[in-house]
Amino acid sequence: GDPRGNGAPAAGEGLKMHILVLPSWYPTKEDPVKGSFFAEQAAALARYGHTVTVMAVYNDGERGVQTEKRSDGNLTEYLIHVKPLRFHLTYFRILREMHRILRESGRPDIIHVHSFRAIRYARALKRRLHVPIVVTEHVTWFERNMLSEKELAAVSRDYNAADAVIAVGEGLKNAIQPLYRKAVQVIPNLADRRFFENGRHAPPQNGRFRFISVCLLDRKKGVDVLLDAFAEVRKKHSEAMLTICGDGEEMENLRAQAKALALDGAVEFAGSCSREECARRLKDSQAFVLPSRYETFGIVFVEAMGCGLPIIMTKTGAWKTLVRPETGLAVETEDPAGLAYAMETMIEQYDDYDPETIRRFCRNNFSENAVCEQLTAEYKRLICR
Repeated sequence: GDPRGNGAPAAGEGLKMHILVLPSWYPTKEDPVKGSFFAEQAAALARYGHTVTVMAVYNDGERGVQTEKRSDGNLTEYLIHVKPLRFHLTYFRILREMHRILRESGRPDIIHVHSFRAIRYARALKRRLHVPIVVTEHVTWFERNMLSEKELAAVSRDYNAADAVIAVGEGLKNAIQPLYRKAVQVIPNLADRRFFENGRHAPPQNGRFRFISVCLLDRKKGVDVLLDAFAEVRKKHSEAMLTICGDGEEMENLRAQAKALALDGAVEFAGSCSREECARRLKDSQAFVLPSRYETFGIVFVEAMGCGLPIIMTKTGAWKTLVRPETGLAVETEDPAGLAYAMETMIEQYDDYDPETIRRFCRNNFSENAVCEQLTAEYKRLICR
C-alpha cells in the first residue's frame, strides 16, 4: 500500500496548532469501541504534528471529581470522572476542573467539539479563552426525529455559538442545516491506520464467498433484514457464509432468527471484536454488508474499504459519500429482496471489484492524511480570520 495513506506526515511548522478536543462520549475499559473514532481522530491529529488535548467527561465518579491523565507524544487525554449531582452543580464542577486542566495544558488555538452535547462546555471555555469553536456532528437523532422542538431550539442556539459546524455525511448535513445560520460543511470520519496495513483481503477460499458485517446489534443496524436476505442468497449460492461481529440487545433475537431460517453453520456470530481482530476478520472476508435503517457515516464501511472489500449498504445519509460503481452497491432500507439481489450480484460479479482501486479511493478520501488535511485547513481558516 501507499505509505502516505497509512500514516500522517507532520503538519509543517506554519500549521502546528494546539487543539482542545471535547467529545460528547469517549471509550471506556468496558466499552472500548464507544467513541473510538473520536479517540482515533485525536491521535491522528497528534501524529499529523498538532498538539492535542482531550477532555472527556464520564458520569461514573464515586465522589467529587477525579481525573486520569494519559500522554502519548503530542496527545494528552484527561478523563474526568464525576459523580452526577443536580445538573448545575455537576456542570460547574466539571467546568472548574476543565479550567484547572487548561492552566496545566496551556491555552489552545481552537476547540473541536464532537456532537452537540459537549458544546455547552466549549461555550463556557470560549468566554475566557477567546478561541474559535468547531463542532463535528455524528448522531443519527436528527434524521430519526428523536429531538423535541425545544431540544432542537437548544441545539440550534449551541450550533450558532460555534464558528463552524461540520457533518460527517451529506444526509446528516441536510438534516442539521436548518439549525445553523452558516453553511454546514462535510468532513468525514477517518479510517484507523490498522485497516490500511498488511495489504488487501483474501480472495474466496474453495469457492466459499464470505460476507462480513460489523456493528452494534440493535434494531437501527438492520441485521434482521440482512439475515432474511442471506437466507435467500443461500438458496442460489449454498456455499456463501456470513460473519457478524458485534454484540448488543438484539443478539438473542438474531440468533433465534438465524436458527429459524436454517442458517446454522452458515452464519457466525463472532461477538464483540477488538480493532485488531476486526481488521483480521475483514481481511478473511470478500465483501462487507450492513443494511442500516439509519447511518450518518458508517466508519465500518470505510474500514472495510481500507482492506479492499467492496461494500453493500442502504441509502441512508452516508451512501452518496461512500458508494461508487467501483466501491460497491446501495439498496433501499427495509428491502430484504433488494439486498439479496445485491449480495448475489456481488458474488457473481466479484471480479469487477478491484481491491487496490477500492483501497485507493479510501486512502484519498478517508485516510488520516486526507482527513487531517481537511481539518487543518478548516482550523487555519477560523484562526486566521
